[in-house]
Parts: sequence; C-alpha cells; structure tokens
Amino acid sequence: MHAPHIRPIDRWFVDEVLPHERAYIAYARRTVRDDDEAGDIVQEVYTKLFTLDGWTAIANPPGYVMRMIYSHAIDRIRQARVVAMQPLPAPAMTDVADDMPDSFRIVAARSQMDRVHRAIAALPDRCRIALIRRRFGEESPRAIADDLGISISTFEKRLARAVELLTHALTPYDQPLDETPEQAQEKMLL
Repeated sequence: MHAPHIRPIDRWFVDEVLPHERAYIAYARRTVRDDDEAGDIVQEVYTKLFTLDGWTAIANPPGYVMRMIYSHAIDRIRQARVVAMQPLPAPAMTDVADDMPDSFRIVAARSQMDRVHRAIAALPDRCRIALIRRRFGEESPRAIADDLGISISTFEKRLARAVELLTHALTPYDQPLDETPEQAQEKMLL
C-alpha cells in the first residue's frame, strides 16, 4: 500500500486552523450556551472550510473561523426562532491583526534574543566593544578608533571578527546533546 496523499488544504487546516480548536469551542459555547450545540457548530464550520475555493487567500485563519462560528450561531438562533435577550459576545479573534505574532513566535523571538545576548557576551572584549559601539551605539569608526587609541584598520578587523564569531555562534549546527551553546562557542574560539 502507498501512503495517502496529503492535500494542501489538509496541511493548511492542520497547521493554521486545528491548533485553535479549544478557542473555537469555547467561543461557540459562550455564544449558544450549549456544549453539544457548540461542538456541532465547530464541526459544521470545519466542513464548510473544506468547501471553500479561496482558502489560500485567508490571511487570518483563526479570525476567519471565529467569524464563521459567529455567523453559524446566529443562523441557528434564527432557525430556532428563539431570540436571546442577551447580547452575543463579539468574535474574540477577529480584531487580531494579521501580522500580530502568536505566543509561539513571541517565545521563539525571546529565545533568539537570549541566544544573541549570550553570543555577544561571549565575544572577546576587544571584538565585543567594537561591535557594540559601532552597531548599537552607532558611533563612527573614526571616533571609536580614536577613543580606543587604535587605527581604523585595526578597528575594522575587530569588528569583522566580532561579526564572524557572532555569525558562527548563531548559525544552527549539530552539536552534542550534552553540550551547551557556550561550550560549543568556546570550542570555536580555541
């Protein structure tokens, strides 16, 4: 037997929609105030998603699904001809900006920044000073060289070495599982 073919819409659904299922069910539950009906609404919305022609153009899949749940819940309430006197909650994820990072991206960015800070701290003093003053302090090469009492050529070499060491330290590579990034960087410096 051969492996089943995974369609692009299936991968999109698993990557972009399904991870937010708890939020969808919680929102549907708050909207219709019935656990079974909330689950039915979410499943019906999933079914509708697979019939969409323009699913690739959806910029914010979680927000789009929330709007679909809201619309579907309203339709169900209308069909039941029962008008709830309580206002329905506004879709929770529709106001999320498309470029807003999710919690995974925030944690990943913090982790990356920690790696950068550790890598800079591990640089030799001369290289670290050149890098920080030039890249972060935005001082001119001439001013830094004069202040340190070195030639511009020496300053440029220190800066180039700092960039090289930093690039090596931040480039993913296979390292032994019991080796910390600092230990791996020390090996590179030897």
